[in-house]
Amino acid sequence: MNILALAGNVPATSGMPGSPRLFSLCRELSRHHRLFLMARGESGERWQWFLENPDVIRVFQTITRLPEPPPATWASQQRHRLHQACHLSTRYRNPDYHRRLRDDLGEHIRHTRADLVYVDGLAMTQYLDGRSGVPMVVDLHDCLTRLFAQGARGERQWRTKLALYLETLRIAQWERSLPRRFGVVLTNSTVDEAVLRRLAPRGRILTIPNGVDCEYFAPGPNGHRANRIVFTGVMSYGPNADAAQYCANEIFPRVQAQVRDAELWVVGADPTAEVRRLGERNGIHVTGRVEDMRPYLQSAAVCACPLRYGAGIKNKILSAMAMGKPVVTTSVGLEGIEARAGTDVLQADNPQQFADALASVLTTDDLARRLSENGHRLVREKYSWTAMADSLDRALSAVSTGLRG
Repeated sequence: MNILALAGNVPATSGMPGSPRLFSLCRELSRHHRLFLMARGESGERWQWFLENPDVIRVFQTITRLPEPPPATWASQQRHRLHQACHLSTRYRNPDYHRRLRDDLGEHIRHTRADLVYVDGLAMTQYLDGRSGVPMVVDLHDCLTRLFAQGARGERQWRTKLALYLETLRIAQWERSLPRRFGVVLTNSTVDEAVLRRLAPRGRILTIPNGVDCEYFAPGPNGHRANRIVFTGVMSYGPNADAAQYCANEIFPRVQAQVRDAELWVVGADPTAEVRRLGERNGIHVTGRVEDMRPYLQSAAVCACPLRYGAGIKNKILSAMAMGKPVVTTSVGLEGIEARAGTDVLQADNPQQFADALASVLTTDDLARRLSENGHRLVREKYSWTAMADSLDRALSAVSTGLRG
């Protein structure tokens, strides 16, 4: 098949910040299909990073960079508010851009003779409709209705809470409408799938979990720093920024009370101002963007994932386990991962329990070794991208031939 992949941002390869899901699945699909990529992404640096990867030209026949929306006018902003549009929508805020991008995508579908359009993320679905004449599949990764609802529940200021609640309703309406245009709606965890099924009971909704590149994220030859805790992720992402502050404020001081020379390393691109200030505290290091995440993971005695809200499978956990690192996380962090708490990872949902778990790993070699071995075995057996892409390939083929399983 000729498959046109449409993305709202530059796909992340294994070495780039962000989820490697789209690129990893496309890499596997390219073994049997011809893929064409169209993507937005305003960061020239990120585009350069992506295009310099030699695997990229082997995966995609062509790569087209789509323009970003121009600044909205005052009048169009008011029109957007009047229509109570979702924050992702450009229909009223940038009507000319919205119309032009729809036309350009239609032309590109014809030019590439696409047999199917594979859309990555909710935002880009607004530029496609039934006029293209080809089957379409959307991979939401996470259910944003669920993510925004979690944010609303956790918010304390009533104005922000109300705004998040209203945005949740708008996103829910959008996600509810997807099965009318898309043959399959994909997500990466059964928890997110369940929410989408409640929104659209008649839709064809399928979970394809995230995988991990076990060749890229492999155990290193060197040892680790004895008392180093590492938390990774894009630190401008709300759940990660919240987790970093939660760890620094409520968990790490309790670890230091038990392990006096413990270190907390917050590693990832674009930290918020609040996260960056955490690096001013004793024992805490905030790196910002790094060229390669693996040396930081390799240096960890234990990897922490103290997420209090979020959606989908957490790539950071799979990557850490692939490198043979013990992991301590919350029940939110474990959602969608078939890991046994207490055997493959440690799970804790309050600050003292989380701190105790981290301290136990730092001070008990047998526990650290057991978690390392069990976690590494789990991802090798269940979370390869090849297995996930096989499931995706079957779903795409079914949609392309008009089948409905």
